[in-house]
Formats: sequence, C-alpha cells, structure tokens
Amino acid sequence: MMTSNFHLAIGIPCTFKDVPAPFFRSFAQLERPSFTMINADNGPIDTLRNDIVEKALAWGVTSLIVMDVDMCYHPLTIPKLLAHRLPIVGALCFRRYPPFDSLMLRKEGEGYISVDEWKEDELVEVDATGAGCLMYDMEVFRQMPAPWFKFRANPDGSTVGEDIGFCQELKNAGYQIFVDTSVPADHLTTMRVNRQTNLLYMAMKAEAWKKRAAMGFPEEEEKVNFVK
Repeated sequence: MMTSNFHLAIGIPCTFKDVPAPFFRSFAQLERPSFTMINADNGPIDTLRNDIVEKALAWGVTSLIVMDVDMCYHPLTIPKLLAHRLPIVGALCFRRYPPFDSLMLRKEGEGYISVDEWKEDELVEVDATGAGCLMYDMEVFRQMPAPWFKFRANPDGSTVGEDIGFCQELKNAGYQIFVDTSVPADHLTTMRVNRQTNLLYMAMKAEAWKKRAAMGFPEEEEKVNFVK
C-alpha cells in the first residue's frame, strides 16, 4: 500500500525537438497512479535532469521516475518499480549502439563491464546504470549534494556521463542500485544501412543456417519482397 503522503512525479527530459512516436505510444499506455508531470526542455541533458529534481523537491514529490524520450516503455513499468520500495531501481536498458550490451554495469578496475547473464525477471544489483528509466526515492536527492547530474572526468581524461557519474557518487555514499530485468525499456535509435550492415546481416544469416542444418532442418528458399 502507498502512504497517504505519496506523491509520484514523472520527469521527462525533452532532449529532442519532436517526441518520437514509439515513445508517445508507450507512454500513453503506461499504468500509473495519480502523478505530477515535470518537463524540462532547455539545456543539455545534465541540466535537464537537475531541473527535474529541483522541481520535484520544491513540489514535495516522494517518488520520481525519470523517463527519457528515446525509449519505449513496458505498460507495467511504474507499478513494478514502485513495488520494490527501493531508493534507486530502474528498468532493463541496452546501449543503443554496438555492441548493444546491457546498461547493467559492474565496476572493474577504473571502468565498468556490462552484466551479460542474469536469471529471468531477476532483480540485479549493479554499480551503475543509465538514467533512461530510473525510479528514485526523493530522499536520495536530499541526502546527496547538488548538482546531482554532471559530466565528470576520468583519471585518463575521458568523460564520465552524467548518469554513470551520479551512480558512482551514490555507491560511494552507500546506496544500492538495482535493475528489474522483468521491466524492459527499449532504446530508440537510427541506423545507417551500408555495406558493413549487409555483411553483418549475411554473417549472422549464415550462422543461423549452419545451426538449422546441424539440427536437421531442411533448407528453405528465402523470399524477399521489394517495396517501391
């Protein structure tokens, strides 16, 4: 049960001039309790995220979920994440460029590696994750110094993203960060299709046919429909 003072906010950092249709459709289908919408659309992504948090604090929000516009959401994202009653818990997201690995990250040396194996629908503790679909208890932001989201420098001079950097500070402060793998959030992207794309597809296709042959399936003629 939710307490009587429960106040959910959904924060939308509008990094695109136009909202992608897949985001809009998935957002419209979300199951959610009463909520306050917080938009931010003036500035870089770290500024947008900080603006959302500052408004949520000013408005007495108790739980904040930040949902980026380059994502597609499962209809039960909000009730599932709320049900955990955790300070920080997010959906399962993947990098939108090769190698398309999970954004469930574990610390290794000075960097991170992606978790690539987990049990179905498992709640996984991570050292860092992307902020594309994260639920926060607002007490987190009261305990952590502002600005929460900012680009940071690695010792080697490379840049740490605003989301991963905040995760680092959360872990240093003793917070646990979780990802619910039963809650997928698909990353939207555009691709340039060229010869390399074709070669990758052909290699994957050849591997698939080898597996079919090894299992005794007959070869089938591939039919291609050309649409003008």
